[in-house]
Amino acid sequence: MAGAAKPQPARALATPRQYQIEERANAILRTPRMQKTMEEARRMLLATPPASSEAARRTLQQMVTETAGFATLTAASVDPRNPGLVWNIAGSKKWMGHSAPASRFAFDNPDNVYRYAIIDDASTYVLDAQSNGTAGRLTVTVYKAFVGAQTTNWERAVASADEQRIRFDSIGKARITIGPVDPHDGSLYLNSGGGRMLLVREAIYDWGKQHPRTISLQRVSGPKTRSRTFDESVAIAQDYLIAATQTVIDQERTYSPLPINGFASVARGFGKSMISMGRFHIANDEALVVNIRSQSADYIGTTVTSPWLITRDYIDHSGSRTNRQSHQNPNGSYTYIVSSQDPGVANWLDTGGLLDGGMTLRWEGMNAPEAKLDDAITSVKLVKLTALRAELPSGFPSISATDRQAEMVARRRNYETRCGIPCRIEAGSEGN
Repeated sequence: MAGAAKPQPARALATPRQYQIEERANAILRTPRMQKTMEEARRMLLATPPASSEAARRTLQQMVTETAGFATLTAASVDPRNPGLVWNIAGSKKWMGHSAPASRFAFDNPDNVYRYAIIDDASTYVLDAQSNGTAGRLTVTVYKAFVGAQTTNWERAVASADEQRIRFDSIGKARITIGPVDPHDGSLYLNSGGGRMLLVREAIYDWGKQHPRTISLQRVSGPKTRSRTFDESVAIAQDYLIAATQTVIDQERTYSPLPINGFASVARGFGKSMISMGRFHIANDEALVVNIRSQSADYIGTTVTSPWLITRDYIDHSGSRTNRQSHQNPNGSYTYIVSSQDPGVANWLDTGGLLDGGMTLRWEGMNAPEAKLDDAITSVKLVKLTALRAELPSGFPSISATDRQAEMVARRRNYETRCGIPCRIEAGSEGN
């Protein structure tokens, strides 16, 4: 309709419950008990082999601070009577009249909106989702525990559903029942037997156009229970922080053997998805040139991380890119440049000054017949920046300093649309 107002993003994430949880998390973080546990986490990390590198030492405090944010936000949401579905694994936020802690953890993906809730498998929960215009890819998963150190085979889901199973009606609504018994009421049912943690993940691969869904979680039946006291929440956060830190240490055992300046074999993920991880080790005057096939994927995500597996600044810098934020070569492939200095071309993955760290490639929503594991990554080559142009496809775009700055301004604007309200999110390289 002519003159109609442009739809505004809904307050899908800026909810009263989110505010309450963030306020409680802030209070937990200020306690001497939590500060003492953060020092313990720091000592645990310093005792690991990765801590010997300059890049790891530079980003150690970020690791401790953000993992503590992850732990306290989750602990603050623990309420058996009123489970909090909290936006977690994100940069620090200034919004709703207060600040919320940074909480990125373990190969975080900035293209995802992660919402967590701690549940029990004797209770029944109803999750309602409502689209707010163009939405991202939705996955709902029940896990055994909060983090891997709390159980074996943590990453093996108790139950999961993606958009191949989730049924949306004509206006974008869906209902999922999570619990021990199927209600047979027409909702999608996930059996929560053995489950302790619920993760709702939305892949927002077009930052400026896609918006998070409005999602609510309600406990509708279960054993008699009570809310947690503040002291109990602090104790839970302490336990979570130590468990999360141990999980990162355990994951380092997987990360350390990854190829340097290369990627491990591509692995099949949940549904129509693939993932590969690797490591970079470069000099200030060098770059990695990474060539990949699209695999006919709806979404491709690329990230560079610190040695502690936290994605580099993706708001004011380009520590990540989606296929929507990338130049595509005429043959359908993508070429990415990993470097600490601006190479002056498109598709720069900015390490934020780090010379050592991790890399991740993700493909989701792949469509046959191109989706093959063994040909997804065609080449990875270390080159001098002065010789970079010769390694790039013909006609690969150059980017001026002015254009780069404009690109970063657009990244921040587009990312912050997910807030639904005015907000300031920081994903600074050192966790500022």
